[in-house]
Amino acid sequence: MRTRFLSPLVLRDRRPSLAFGLAAAASGIALETLAIYPLGHVAPTASLSVVYVVAVVLTSVYWGTGLGLLTTFASALSFNYFHLPPVGRLTLGDSRTWIAFASLAIAAVISGLLGRIARERAHDAGERRREADLQTEMARIMLGGSRVDIALAATARRIATTLGSASAAIELGESVGGDRRVAFALRDGDTRIGTLLLPATLPPGQRERVRARIVPILQSMLAASLERADLQAEVIETALVRRSDETKTAVLRSVSHDLRTPLTAILTAASALDPRGSPSGEVAEARAVVIEAAMRLSRLVEKLLDLSRLQAGELEQRHAGYSLEEVIGEAIAGVEAGGDSGFRIAVDEDLPQLWGDAGQIERAFANLLENAVRYSGGKPVAVRAHAAGGQVRVRITDQGPGVSPGELERIFLPFYRSPTAEPGHQGSGLGLAIARGFVELAGGRITVESLPGQGTSFTVELPVAPSEVEPREQAASRSATPAQGLGPADAREPARR
Repeated sequence: MRTRFLSPLVLRDRRPSLAFGLAAAASGIALETLAIYPLGHVAPTASLSVVYVVAVVLTSVYWGTGLGLLTTFASALSFNYFHLPPVGRLTLGDSRTWIAFASLAIAAVISGLLGRIARERAHDAGERRREADLQTEMARIMLGGSRVDIALAATARRIATTLGSASAAIELGESVGGDRRVAFALRDGDTRIGTLLLPATLPPGQRERVRARIVPILQSMLAASLERADLQAEVIETALVRRSDETKTAVLRSVSHDLRTPLTAILTAASALDPRGSPSGEVAEARAVVIEAAMRLSRLVEKLLDLSRLQAGELEQRHAGYSLEEVIGEAIAGVEAGGDSGFRIAVDEDLPQLWGDAGQIERAFANLLENAVRYSGGKPVAVRAHAAGGQVRVRITDQGPGVSPGELERIFLPFYRSPTAEPGHQGSGLGLAIARGFVELAGGRITVESLPGQGTSFTVELPVAPSEVEPREQAASRSATPAQGLGPADAREPARR
């Protein structure tokens, strides 16, 4: 309880104002002088000079030894004038006055010294408390997961606040001070890892405090933060290497499987031919097998090249306006539809011209259509297209087994093959990844919806050519006639298999 009472009063960093001290001393002397009158009836007056100790001690503790001695002198004079005979006259030669003055002066000096020590200890304790808070905050900021540059900026602001400085900065490596700033080196062993920069107006005492108390902690935190950043970079690099190894393994598996089948067909067809002469029917059959296997190899190599260029960001684009109907037609022509029904096409007649690389978009649709055919189980694949604002939406729906919710994003990963695929229709696992890459490169996007057992729908949104957007928006605002073709309700219709 005593510590809590004294801490905000006696153990404060700064003394109260001198004017207030003078007023307090005068008031204390007056009250004590008045208090001696009733006390004189129960004790000898000459021994009551001790009453003035209260004012002397308080002024010495609060305002220092100087004001305490002044209070001592004023108390001795008041005691001599008002209470020592002859009352009403100053008799400085009276030994009792000098004894009272000496005892009060000793009390003032001791109290002032104790007050100064207590104040210095309180000031030092306050600084250490602020430094402990600063250390905790630095540890939270620099080891809390932020990037090193962000953590250094936040830590510098916190140091400036703690020191009451106008600014502070922490820079990696070696920086030189100057006329306007002072530099404190931050080291990790013998290596210079950073520099703390503070204004040159910082008082010498503050500089020594920074050098002795803040710099050692700061450089330890900075070294730990840099080591943590290096470890994170190593973890990321290790993950990338592992992922690269997994991709390479998947590539080898895919290539070993997909290349072996057409090569086996080519070798079998070639071995069946008799070099001394084969019937024309056998030659024609072998020729067809070789051409089909070579085309399959060509498609696989083309997909591998497309994927590698997409991942490397080295794919060149030739942006121009193109017709969606022509692109879809070319994509369908290159896909062998399963079953006799083939494709069911529903494209709005008045579609705007699109913008992008027509060749890449054609390959994207070819991969999507090939995927739909592979999983349609011989049933027709529906292709619907309509305009929607500043873009065109194309919906490709098959009637196959569908995709489970956990596979909706995985099917776009390179070399991923759905376990629901028929044994005779195993693809390379590259088509959907390439399709998404081409569409996103053109500024569009692909989404997928599926219900297990009811089919899968891929929705492709492509941007309209810039010259087509504004005229069509103006025409739409003037016309109240609803657009023909597939409307929003149709676009939201779930896929059925």
